[in-house]
Amino acid sequence: MKNWILTLLMAGSSLTWAYGQENARYTDARQFQIVGKGLPTGPVYQRLDTVLDRALTPAVKNLSKHSSGIAVIFETNSPYIKAKWGLRSGLFHANITPICHSGLDLYAWNNGKWQWAGIGRPGDKTTANEYTLINNMDGTMRQFMLYLPTYNELTSLEIGVAPDATLQRSASPKIDTTHRIVIYGSSILQGASASRAGMVYSSILQRKTGWDVVNLGFSGNGKMEFPVAELLAKMPASVFVLDCIPNPSPDEIRERAYPFIKHLLDKRPEVPILLVESVIRENGYFDQKIGKISKEKTDAIRNAYTKLKSEGYKQLYYLPADNLIGKDHEGTIDGVHLTDLGFVRQLEAMWPQLQRLMKKSKAIR
Repeated sequence: MKNWILTLLMAGSSLTWAYGQENARYTDARQFQIVGKGLPTGPVYQRLDTVLDRALTPAVKNLSKHSSGIAVIFETNSPYIKAKWGLRSGLFHANITPICHSGLDLYAWNNGKWQWAGIGRPGDKTTANEYTLINNMDGTMRQFMLYLPTYNELTSLEIGVAPDATLQRSASPKIDTTHRIVIYGSSILQGASASRAGMVYSSILQRKTGWDVVNLGFSGNGKMEFPVAELLAKMPASVFVLDCIPNPSPDEIRERAYPFIKHLLDKRPEVPILLVESVIRENGYFDQKIGKISKEKTDAIRNAYTKLKSEGYKQLYYLPADNLIGKDHEGTIDGVHLTDLGFVRQLEAMWPQLQRLMKKSKAIR
């Protein structure tokens, strides 16, 4: 008899929980704080302003619509958090997890730091998605940061909480938007091949510093075209990081690197710039063609750096790739793109330089 009653109580509890989930109250995420955008204007979940990107290549324009590095900050005391999100495409890449490519990644502010809390799993090649990010919380009011898809265009996003819970914009966000690190780079920076959006090194850096970090990784297209330099020069930034050497050919680096970097140095003399060598391609140790091209790229960018330094540009700094992802050859998924281990190692290698540059930087007015 007691077991029968206990079973009924448990069933009733489950039904109550399910009812609450089904009746979640959804709010358009555009009402909350959005961080990680290259320019504050333009479509909310896109990294650049479509009015200002007219001179960019079609590929860069398209990739800038992907929401990599953009996050939503909000507060709630709900026992659960759900999300509904629309995507432009339901396709995934072979070397990127669907969660990183088209899903969501949730962090909570806990004990004075950002702590991972849950993910939003995208459906199977669908553009309409719904998922419970985290469940069974204790009802404490907390601040959350939700990272958006790295390789897809977000068309809509709604945050769902319990019907009687508070869901609001944070009055004291834990990301300081008066200090910004703007990073320009390749597919690696865009997110290939982290397990989830929060594990891309730009996002790890954001949580580590508490600064707003802008991810301008353009897969296969971080090629230092001059219009990109002109656009970067218009962006609010405390520090610039140029991690774009994996994409251009040696000839493109020889042709473009010097004028690209010089323009940014001249237009933004108050902002320190860190130039990062191309991550070493692991397959280049055996594939002689790849190894040769990688060496030519390194030689070309070092020459551009040396020339600019000889001209007196003191705000330009350089990071060799010798120990960028370790020396055990275990930091990539395919010889080029980084795993979570590779991303953690890259940030660790960059961190001493970044700390020095952050001390030299100024707040954005």
